[in-house]
Amino acid sequence: MILKRDLKWSPDGMRVEVILAGEYDDGALPARVQEIALQAGLAERGTSAKSSKAAKEKKVTTSKEG
Repeated sequence: MILKRDLKWSPDGMRVEVILAGEYDDGALPARVQEIALQAGLAERGTSAKSSKAAKEKKVTTSKEG
């Protein structure tokens, strides 16, 4: 999957994760993230040479403000 832009999402409603734009191997991103990104036009299906470990390292966790 190729993520065209950074994507902010909350897997649990408490914390916000920023998934950086780039290429991700199949299964590297949660299924819900993939679906959201595809429906929003932020991603396209594709293959990647990067490992799942490298993709996971791209995630940045931030706390929810407010």
